[in-house]
Amino acid sequence: MATQRSLFLTYVIWLIWGWFGLHHLYLGRDIQAFVWWSTLGGVFGLGWFRDLWRIPEYVDDANDERYFVEELKRKIKLRKEPSFSVTRFAGQMLVGYFYGILVRLAIPEDATWLPALLVPLGVAVGVYLVGNVGRERGDFKYPLVGSFIANIALTYLTGDEAGAMYVALVAAIFFQNHRQFKEKSHKKTFCKRLQYLALGGLIVCSLWGSFLYFNAQVTTEDGETVKLRDAVNHFFNSPVWLEFKEVFWGLYEEGQKNGWDNFYDEFVKALDPRGEKNAYRILGLTEDATQDEIKRRYKKLAVKWHPDRNSNNKDEAQEKFMEIQEAYEILSKIKTMRASRNTRTRSDFNEHDHTEF
Repeated sequence: MATQRSLFLTYVIWLIWGWFGLHHLYLGRDIQAFVWWSTLGGVFGLGWFRDLWRIPEYVDDANDERYFVEELKRKIKLRKEPSFSVTRFAGQMLVGYFYGILVRLAIPEDATWLPALLVPLGVAVGVYLVGNVGRERGDFKYPLVGSFIANIALTYLTGDEAGAMYVALVAAIFFQNHRQFKEKSHKKTFCKRLQYLALGGLIVCSLWGSFLYFNAQVTTEDGETVKLRDAVNHFFNSPVWLEFKEVFWGLYEEGQKNGWDNFYDEFVKALDPRGEKNAYRILGLTEDATQDEIKRRYKKLAVKWHPDRNSNNKDEAQEKFMEIQEAYEILSKIKTMRASRNTRTRSDFNEHDHTEF
Protein backbone atom coordinates (compact mmCIF):
# COMPACT_ATOMS: atom_id res chain seq x y z
CA MET A 1 0.00 0.00 0.00
CA ALA A 2 1.32 3.44 -0.96
CA THR A 3 2.36 5.82 1.78
CA GLN A 4 -0.31 8.41 2.56
CA ARG A 5 0.81 12.00 2.24
CA SER A 6 0.11 14.37 5.12
CA LEU A 7 -1.70 17.63 4.45
CA PHE A 8 -0.11 19.26 7.50
CA LEU A 9 3.42 18.18 6.55
CA THR A 10 2.86 19.38 2.98
CA TYR A 11 1.98 22.85 4.25
CA VAL A 12 5.03 22.87 6.51
CA ILE A 13 7.32 21.98 3.59
CA TRP A 14 5.53 24.56 1.41
CA LEU A 15 6.07 27.29 4.00
CA ILE A 16 9.79 26.56 4.56
CA TRP A 17 11.06 25.16 1.26
CA GLY A 18 8.17 25.94 -1.06
CA TRP A 19 10.18 28.24 -3.33
CA PHE A 20 12.35 25.22 -4.19
CA GLY A 21 9.30 23.06 -4.95
CA LEU A 22 10.10 20.47 -2.30
CA HIS A 23 6.43 20.10 -1.31
CA HIS A 24 5.67 19.02 -4.87
CA LEU A 25 8.58 16.58 -4.74
CA TYR A 26 7.08 15.17 -1.53
CA LEU A 27 3.73 14.69 -3.31
CA GLY A 28 5.34 13.02 -6.33
CA ARG A 29 4.68 15.99 -8.64
CA ASP A 30 8.24 16.07 -9.98
CA ILE A 31 7.59 18.25 -13.05
CA GLN A 32 5.93 20.90 -10.92
CA ALA A 33 8.76 20.67 -8.37
CA PHE A 34 11.33 21.28 -11.11
CA VAL A 35 9.39 24.21 -12.58
CA TRP A 36 9.07 25.82 -9.14
CA TRP A 37 12.80 25.40 -8.44
CA SER A 38 14.02 26.59 -11.84
CA THR A 39 11.75 29.67 -12.00
CA LEU A 40 12.21 30.84 -8.41
CA GLY A 41 9.01 29.63 -6.80
CA GLY A 42 6.86 29.21 -9.88
CA VAL A 43 7.79 32.41 -11.78
CA PHE A 44 9.03 34.57 -8.90
CA GLY A 45 6.69 33.20 -6.24
CA LEU A 46 3.39 33.35 -8.15
CA GLY A 47 3.01 29.57 -8.20
CA TRP A 48 4.15 29.27 -4.59
CA PHE A 49 1.44 31.71 -3.49
CA ARG A 50 -1.25 29.93 -5.53
CA ASP A 51 -0.34 26.63 -3.83
CA LEU A 52 -1.72 28.08 -0.60
CA TRP A 53 -5.26 27.02 -1.57
CA ARG A 54 -4.35 24.31 -4.11
CA ILE A 55 -2.40 22.03 -1.78
CA PRO A 56 -5.45 20.11 -0.40
CA GLU A 57 -6.34 19.00 -3.93
CA TYR A 58 -2.73 18.02 -4.64
CA VAL A 59 -2.64 15.91 -1.47
CA ASP A 60 -5.90 14.17 -2.39
CA ASP A 61 -4.48 13.44 -5.83
CA ALA A 62 -1.29 11.98 -4.33
CA ASN A 63 -3.32 9.82 -1.93
CA ASP A 64 -5.74 8.65 -4.65
CA GLU A 65 -8.71 9.74 -2.58
CA ARG A 66 -11.87 8.05 -3.78
CA TYR A 67 -13.82 11.21 -4.51
CA PHE A 68 -10.89 12.60 -6.53
CA VAL A 69 -10.51 9.44 -8.62
CA GLU A 70 -14.26 9.20 -9.26
CA GLU A 71 -14.40 12.83 -10.36
CA LEU A 72 -11.48 12.29 -12.72
CA LYS A 73 -13.19 9.24 -14.27
CA ARG A 74 -16.35 11.28 -14.73
CA LYS A 75 -14.44 14.02 -16.57
CA ILE A 76 -12.72 11.50 -18.82
CA LYS A 77 -16.06 9.89 -19.65
CA LEU A 78 -17.73 13.20 -20.45
CA ARG A 79 -15.00 14.56 -22.70
CA LYS A 80 -11.84 13.26 -24.29
CA GLU A 81 -9.64 16.22 -23.49
CA PRO A 82 -9.36 18.42 -20.37
CA SER A 83 -11.27 21.68 -20.29
CA PHE A 84 -9.39 24.90 -20.98
CA SER A 85 -7.74 26.48 -17.94
CA VAL A 86 -6.79 30.15 -18.05
CA THR A 87 -4.36 29.63 -15.16
CA ARG A 88 -2.54 26.74 -16.84
CA PHE A 89 -2.42 28.61 -20.16
CA ALA A 90 -0.96 31.69 -18.46
CA GLY A 91 1.52 29.48 -16.63
CA GLN A 92 2.65 27.92 -19.92
CA MET A 93 3.23 31.37 -21.38
CA LEU A 94 5.11 32.69 -18.34
CA VAL A 95 7.35 29.65 -17.87
CA GLY A 96 7.96 29.40 -21.62
CA TYR A 97 8.88 33.08 -21.67
CA PHE A 98 11.15 32.63 -18.63
CA TYR A 99 13.03 29.69 -20.20
CA GLY A 100 13.29 31.51 -23.52
CA ILE A 101 14.82 34.56 -21.88
CA LEU A 102 17.17 32.37 -19.82
CA VAL A 103 18.39 30.64 -22.97
CA ARG A 104 18.84 33.98 -24.72
CA LEU A 105 20.88 35.33 -21.82
CA ALA A 106 23.08 32.23 -21.90
CA ILE A 107 24.00 32.78 -25.57
CA PRO A 108 26.99 35.05 -26.30
CA GLU A 109 25.99 38.47 -27.60
CA ASP A 110 27.97 38.04 -30.80
CA ALA A 111 26.24 34.77 -31.74
CA THR A 112 24.17 35.07 -34.91
CA TRP A 113 22.19 31.88 -35.62
CA LEU A 114 22.10 30.30 -32.13
CA PRO A 115 19.21 32.44 -30.76
CA ALA A 116 16.94 31.41 -33.65
CA LEU A 117 17.61 27.76 -32.85
CA LEU A 118 17.80 27.61 -29.07
CA VAL A 119 15.36 30.28 -27.84
CA PRO A 120 12.29 28.60 -29.44
CA LEU A 121 13.51 25.30 -28.00
CA GLY A 122 13.68 26.81 -24.50
CA VAL A 123 10.18 28.30 -24.88
CA ALA A 124 8.79 24.95 -26.04
CA VAL A 125 10.29 23.15 -23.03
CA GLY A 126 8.63 25.60 -20.63
CA VAL A 127 5.23 25.29 -22.33
CA TYR A 128 5.51 21.50 -22.43
CA LEU A 129 6.47 21.14 -18.75
CA VAL A 130 3.57 23.23 -17.46
CA GLY A 131 1.20 21.44 -19.81
CA ASN A 132 2.24 18.09 -18.31
CA VAL A 133 1.77 19.06 -14.66
CA GLY A 134 -0.75 16.99 -12.73
CA ARG A 135 -3.37 14.92 -14.55
CA GLU A 136 -2.93 16.48 -18.00
CA ARG A 137 -0.45 15.68 -20.71
CA GLY A 138 0.53 16.63 -24.25
CA ASP A 139 3.29 15.88 -26.77
CA PHE A 140 6.41 18.00 -26.98
CA LYS A 141 6.27 18.27 -30.77
CA TYR A 142 3.30 20.65 -30.76
CA PRO A 143 4.79 23.51 -28.69
CA LEU A 144 8.10 22.94 -30.47
CA VAL A 145 6.52 23.37 -33.91
CA GLY A 146 4.52 26.37 -32.68
CA SER A 147 7.64 28.00 -31.24
CA PHE A 148 9.65 27.71 -34.44
CA ILE A 149 6.77 28.84 -36.67
CA ALA A 150 6.22 31.91 -34.48
CA ASN A 151 9.93 32.68 -34.30
CA ILE A 152 10.43 32.44 -38.06
CA ALA A 153 7.29 34.44 -38.89
CA LEU A 154 7.94 37.23 -36.39
CA THR A 155 11.60 37.50 -37.40
CA TYR A 156 10.58 37.77 -41.05
CA LEU A 157 7.88 40.38 -40.37
CA THR A 158 9.85 42.60 -37.98
CA GLY A 159 13.38 42.04 -39.27
CA ASP A 160 14.57 41.52 -35.71
CA GLU A 161 14.67 38.77 -33.11
CA ALA A 162 11.20 37.56 -32.17
CA GLY A 163 9.98 38.38 -28.67
CA ALA A 164 9.97 35.34 -26.39
CA MET A 165 6.51 36.18 -25.01
CA TYR A 166 4.90 36.11 -28.49
CA VAL A 167 6.67 32.85 -29.25
CA ALA A 168 5.41 31.41 -25.95
CA LEU A 169 1.85 32.53 -26.77
CA VAL A 170 1.82 30.69 -30.11
CA ALA A 171 3.49 27.61 -28.58
CA ALA A 172 0.84 27.48 -25.83
CA ILE A 173 -1.95 27.76 -28.43
CA PHE A 174 -0.49 24.88 -30.43
CA PHE A 175 -0.31 22.80 -27.26
CA GLN A 176 -3.96 23.45 -26.29
CA ASN A 177 -5.43 21.55 -29.22
CA HIS A 178 -3.60 18.32 -28.46
CA ARG A 179 -4.12 17.66 -24.75
CA GLN A 180 -5.24 14.52 -22.97
CA PHE A 181 -5.98 13.33 -19.49
CA LYS A 182 -3.07 11.63 -17.81
CA GLU A 183 -3.59 8.34 -16.08
CA LYS A 184 -1.50 7.91 -12.95
CA SER A 185 1.71 6.23 -14.10
CA HIS A 186 3.72 3.65 -12.27
CA LYS A 187 5.82 5.38 -9.66
CA LYS A 188 9.53 5.55 -10.32
CA THR A 189 12.05 4.88 -7.59
CA PHE A 190 13.25 7.89 -5.65
CA CYS A 191 16.77 7.51 -7.08
CA LYS A 192 15.38 7.47 -10.63
CA ARG A 193 13.32 10.58 -9.92
CA LEU A 194 16.37 12.37 -8.53
CA GLN A 195 18.36 11.45 -11.64
CA TYR A 196 15.85 13.20 -13.90
CA LEU A 197 15.67 16.21 -11.61
CA ALA A 198 19.46 16.38 -11.37
CA LEU A 199 19.76 16.33 -15.16
CA GLY A 200 17.28 19.18 -15.48
CA GLY A 201 19.03 21.08 -12.70
CA LEU A 202 22.37 20.63 -14.43
CA ILE A 203 20.98 22.11 -17.65
CA VAL A 204 19.48 25.14 -15.85
CA CYS A 205 22.67 25.76 -13.85
CA SER A 206 24.70 25.46 -17.06
CA LEU A 207 22.53 28.13 -18.67
CA TRP A 208 23.02 30.50 -15.73
CA GLY A 209 26.75 29.74 -15.75
CA SER A 210 26.93 30.47 -19.47
CA PHE A 211 25.11 33.76 -18.93
CA LEU A 212 27.55 34.82 -16.22
CA TYR A 213 30.58 33.75 -18.23
CA PHE A 214 29.68 35.30 -21.57
CA ASN A 215 27.59 38.34 -20.69
CA ALA A 216 28.07 39.38 -17.04
CA GLN A 217 30.41 42.30 -16.27
CA VAL A 218 32.34 43.53 -13.26
CA THR A 219 33.17 47.15 -12.53
CA THR A 220 36.66 48.15 -11.40
CA GLU A 221 37.51 50.85 -8.88
CA ASP A 222 38.09 53.22 -11.84
CA GLY A 223 34.54 52.68 -13.13
CA GLU A 224 35.74 50.56 -16.06
CA THR A 225 33.58 47.56 -17.01
CA VAL A 226 35.30 44.25 -17.68
CA LYS A 227 33.70 41.08 -19.03
CA LEU A 228 33.41 38.46 -16.31
CA ARG A 229 35.08 35.83 -18.51
CA ASP A 230 38.10 38.13 -18.94
CA ALA A 231 38.18 38.81 -15.20
CA VAL A 232 38.09 35.05 -14.52
CA ASN A 233 40.93 34.41 -16.97
CA HIS A 234 42.98 37.19 -15.39
CA PHE A 235 42.27 35.80 -11.92
CA PHE A 236 43.77 32.43 -12.85
CA ASN A 237 46.93 34.27 -13.92
CA SER A 238 47.01 36.53 -10.86
CA PRO A 239 49.67 36.24 -8.11
CA VAL A 240 46.96 35.40 -5.57
CA TRP A 241 45.79 32.32 -7.49
CA LEU A 242 49.28 31.22 -8.47
CA GLU A 243 50.42 31.42 -4.84
CA PHE A 244 47.28 29.60 -3.68
CA LYS A 245 47.81 26.84 -6.25
CA GLU A 246 51.49 26.53 -5.32
CA VAL A 247 50.64 26.15 -1.61
CA PHE A 248 48.07 23.43 -2.16
CA TRP A 249 50.23 21.61 -4.67
CA GLY A 250 53.03 21.65 -2.11
CA LEU A 251 50.67 20.24 0.52
CA TYR A 252 49.64 17.47 -1.86
CA GLU A 253 53.23 16.53 -2.66
CA GLU A 254 54.14 16.61 1.04
CA GLY A 255 51.22 14.31 1.83
CA GLN A 256 52.22 11.84 -0.85
CA LYS A 257 55.82 11.87 0.28
CA ASN A 258 55.46 11.72 4.07
CA GLY A 259 51.90 10.43 4.50
CA TRP A 260 48.64 12.17 5.27
CA ASP A 261 48.69 11.95 9.07
CA ASN A 262 49.86 15.54 9.49
CA PHE A 263 47.99 16.94 6.49
CA TYR A 264 45.50 18.89 8.63
CA ASP A 265 48.29 20.54 10.65
CA GLU A 266 50.13 21.47 7.46
CA PHE A 267 46.91 22.79 5.93
CA VAL A 268 46.24 25.03 8.94
CA LYS A 269 49.83 26.23 8.84
CA ALA A 270 49.48 27.09 5.14
CA LEU A 271 46.43 29.23 5.94
CA ASP A 272 48.71 31.38 8.11
CA PRO A 273 46.15 31.89 10.92
CA ARG A 274 48.59 33.94 13.05
CA GLY A 275 49.73 36.08 10.12
CA GLU A 276 53.36 34.96 10.51
CA LYS A 277 54.09 34.40 6.82
CA ASN A 278 52.45 37.66 5.87
CA ALA A 279 54.48 39.48 8.53
CA TYR A 280 57.74 38.09 7.11
CA ARG A 281 56.60 39.19 3.64
CA ILE A 282 55.84 42.74 4.81
CA LEU A 283 59.27 43.05 6.44
CA GLY A 284 61.00 41.40 3.49
CA LEU A 285 62.53 38.60 5.56
CA THR A 286 62.69 34.82 5.38
CA GLU A 287 61.27 32.56 8.08
CA ASP A 288 64.73 31.72 9.45
CA ALA A 289 65.41 35.37 10.42
CA THR A 290 66.57 35.93 14.00
CA GLN A 291 64.99 38.33 16.47
CA ASP A 292 67.87 40.77 15.98
CA GLU A 293 67.43 40.72 12.21
CA ILE A 294 63.69 41.31 12.61
CA LYS A 295 64.34 44.25 14.93
CA ARG A 296 66.91 45.84 12.61
CA ARG A 297 64.66 45.45 9.59
CA TYR A 298 61.70 46.91 11.47
CA LYS A 299 63.64 50.01 12.54
CA LYS A 300 64.88 50.58 9.00
CA LEU A 301 61.41 50.32 7.45
CA ALA A 302 59.78 52.33 10.25
CA VAL A 303 62.16 55.22 9.62
CA LYS A 304 61.61 54.98 5.86
CA TRP A 305 57.80 54.99 6.09
CA HIS A 306 57.27 57.29 9.06
CA PRO A 307 54.48 59.76 8.16
CA ASP A 308 56.61 62.75 9.18
CA ARG A 309 59.19 61.80 6.55
CA ASN A 310 56.57 61.34 3.80
CA SER A 311 54.58 64.55 3.71
CA ASN A 312 53.78 64.13 0.00
CA ASN A 313 51.97 60.80 0.51
CA LYS A 314 51.16 60.93 4.20
CA ASP A 315 48.06 58.67 4.04
CA GLU A 316 49.89 55.89 2.22
CA ALA A 317 52.88 56.22 4.55
CA GLN A 318 50.63 56.07 7.64
CA GLU A 319 48.99 52.86 6.38
CA LYS A 320 52.36 51.32 5.51
CA PHE A 321 53.87 52.36 8.85
CA MET A 322 51.03 50.71 10.80
CA GLU A 323 51.34 47.57 8.68
CA ILE A 324 55.07 47.35 9.43
CA GLN A 325 54.48 47.95 13.14
CA GLU A 326 51.82 45.21 13.28
CA ALA A 327 54.09 42.75 11.44
CA TYR A 328 56.90 43.41 13.91
CA GLU A 329 54.60 42.91 16.90
CA ILE A 330 53.31 39.59 15.47
CA LEU A 331 56.79 38.20 14.86
CA SER A 332 58.13 39.41 18.20
CA LYS A 333 55.25 37.78 20.05
CA ILE A 334 55.69 34.49 18.18
CA LYS A 335 59.46 34.47 18.75
CA THR A 336 58.98 35.17 22.47
CA MET A 337 56.40 32.39 22.83
CA ARG A 338 58.61 29.87 21.06
CA ALA A 339 61.66 30.82 23.12
CA SER A 340 59.64 30.43 26.31
CA ARG A 341 58.30 27.07 25.20
CA ASN A 342 61.78 25.82 24.29
CA THR A 343 63.11 26.94 27.70
CA ARG A 344 60.36 25.01 29.51
CA THR A 345 61.02 21.95 27.37
CA ARG A 346 64.75 21.97 28.20
CA SER A 347 63.96 22.52 31.88
CA ASP A 348 61.54 19.59 31.96
CA PHE A 349 64.08 17.40 30.18
CA ASN A 350 66.84 18.30 32.64
CA GLU A 351 64.60 17.59 35.63
CA HIS A 352 63.58 14.25 34.17
CA ASP A 353 67.22 13.40 33.43
CA HIS A 354 68.35 14.24 37.00
CA THR A 355 65.49 12.21 38.48
CA GLU A 356 66.50 9.11 36.55
CA PHE A 357 70.13 9.57 37.61
